[in-house]
Formats: sequence, C-alpha cells, structure tokens
Amino acid sequence: MNHETAAVDAIPSESPATEQRARRGMALLITLIVVVVLAILSAGAIMGSMQDFRAGRNSLVEQRAFAVAEFGLNSEISAWDRGRNLPPPRGMAIGAIDSSNVFVAQGDTAKVYIQRLTETTFWVRSVGRASIGNKQLEAQRQTHMVVRIAYPSINPGGAIVTAGNIDVKGAADVTGRNTDPAGWTQCASIAGRDTFAIVYAPGKTASIQKPQNVINGINQDPAAGDSNTYVRYGTESWNSLVANADIRLPGGGYKPAPVGTASTCSIGSTENWGEPLRSGSGWIKGCEDFFPIIYIDGEAQLSHGRGQGILLVNGDVRLNGNFQWFGLIIARDDIVKGNGTFDMWGSIMSRNANVNDDNSVTGNSLFQWSKCAVESALRGSAILTRTKERSWAQLY
Repeated sequence: MNHETAAVDAIPSESPATEQRARRGMALLITLIVVVVLAILSAGAIMGSMQDFRAGRNSLVEQRAFAVAEFGLNSEISAWDRGRNLPPPRGMAIGAIDSSNVFVAQGDTAKVYIQRLTETTFWVRSVGRASIGNKQLEAQRQTHMVVRIAYPSINPGGAIVTAGNIDVKGAADVTGRNTDPAGWTQCASIAGRDTFAIVYAPGKTASIQKPQNVINGINQDPAAGDSNTYVRYGTESWNSLVANADIRLPGGGYKPAPVGTASTCSIGSTENWGEPLRSGSGWIKGCEDFFPIIYIDGEAQLSHGRGQGILLVNGDVRLNGNFQWFGLIIARDDIVKGNGTFDMWGSIMSRNANVNDDNSVTGNSLFQWSKCAVESALRGSAILTRTKERSWAQLY
C-alpha cells in the first residue's frame, strides 16, 4: 500500500448522527409551515362562516322589516278612519299628510303616512323598522299603496224622489232650497244649489194640499221612473252598498241614538247611527264623523232618535214620533209619514216596487234638500278599494 492510498483511507466519513440532526431541522420547518397554513385555512373558514351567519341574520331582519311595513300598511287600510273622506276642515285637504305609528313587536314598528291626492284617492306609505336600537341589526323597508274610496255617484234631484204617486197634506213642509245642517263646518267646501222639492215619475200624480208648503215646486222626471235610479249609483250599486253595510238589521221598529263620548264612538252598537248634532243636550262629539251604511231587510218603523249616513230599506219607510235624519234614505217601496215630527236634511228616494201602495206625507214634518248632508253621507260611508293599476309597490 502506498502513501496516497493510505491518506485517502484516513479521511473520516459523515457519521449517522450528523445526518439525523439535519433531518430533524427540516421536519420542524415543514411542521411550522403546515401549522401556519392550517391556521390560515381555519381563520378563513371561521370568517366565511361568520359572514354567512351575518348575511343570513341580516336577511332575516330585512325580511322582518318588510313584514312590519306590510302589516302597518294593511292595518291602516283595514281600520281606515273614514272621517278623512270628508271635505276639510273635518276631513283631509288635498295634499295634506296624516301619520300614525303601528306597533308590531318589541323593537318592530311601522310608521304609516297617508296623503290625500284627490277627492277620492289617497297614497298610503308604510315604513317598517325591525330591531330598532340595535345599530348592527336595525333594518328598514318601505311599501306603499294607492287607494280610492268606493264612492257612490247619486244625484237625487229633489228632497223627495219617487217612482210612484205622492200625497202631501197637513203641516208637512218640503223644500228644494239647499240647506246646510247647523254647525257642519265641511259644508263650506261642498258646493250645492237649489233643486225641486218633489220629483216623481211621468204618469204618476202628486197631490199637494198646501202648495205654499212645497218650496221650489214639483217636477216630473223620467229618471224618477227608471228603476236603475234606485239601484245603480255610478261604480256602486244597491247590492254593493248592502254588502258593505256597517249595520244590518231585520225589519222592525228602531229608535237610534249615538253611543260614545266626547272622543270615542261605539260603532259596534247596532242602534248607533252617528251624531248629526253639533251642540246641545245629549251631544256625542265622538260620533260626528261616523256616517254608517244601515241596511234594514224589511219594513222600517222609525220613531224618535236621530242618525246620519245612508239608510237602505228593503221595504216601506214608516216615520212616526220625533225623528231626525241627515243624509240619504233609499227605500224599495214607499214613504209613509204619520204622527209626530220628522226632520230631514238631505234626500229620500222611494222606488215604489209595490205598485199597490202610494207615498203619504202628513203631520209635522220637514223634508229639506241638503247637498252637504247627502255628499257627507256618501263620502263618509265610502270604503277603500285598490286602484286598478299598480296600486302596490315596494319602494326599497
């Protein structure tokens, strides 16, 4: 063996311990990288889950706000204050805005705005808010609806309108002069003019014992003999008014009187037919804007009391005792005024479907044509309905 070979053989090789230490250092680095990657992935998953949770929660609150807005809108329309239908100052002026709060649940409330667009149309806007007070969760949605009042178009043409014969005698007075009820402030906004005292159908007779008591005379009009005059009223009809009647009663005797206080009106009482008076003993201020539609299925015997609105009688109207009426009366059959005192502001119409009977007006009675009383009854009793096109929308 030479010296070069011996020198090469003398060089020591790397030990197993050295190789093992090098591998442990690489494993630690890989482990740290894996831990960091897993931490990043976990954080991303958590953030994604939190975002999904918040998005779902916010969507739920937004949907709740929409439901609150819809509830406020429907609540206001279903419990519509029909006093708004009247002309100002009792009702809303065109362009005027009214508002109310509708509580739904803790933290959920709708603010409802009502604006009058025309004499017969209103814009109802509801802003629903959910989770009020929670800045992270509070949501707001708004819906609206354009509605109109189902307004009968009736122009009677006289204090008394009949399709049959009529006999007026004794101390009965009938006037076609336009007369505003005392204290009715809305009358200033309702233009009215004089008309005939009595309008009757051609071929029928009007017997007047004291012509001086019939002011503005009598008139024969073909419309008075047309049955459609008594059952069709523009977009409304006898059937639609009967269907929308606030009070439905069988035939019989009634003595209506307002029921309520200075600020409330018990509209659930079947003999509460509104308050036409504006002062005096027994005056119920809370019922002044209550103009009901009353339907009596049969003969109506009215003695004592008072009322206002639209009275539909599926039979005769028999007036006895001391009774006051403000508005419109439409009878299927006849008008029979007997003993006692009857005062009317507005108009009474008899279809005389039973041709064997005639209208008879006697005793102390005063039939006064009043455009204001009729118009107030028509508007004050009208219910709401949607406009035909695009009545509802979600604004945001």
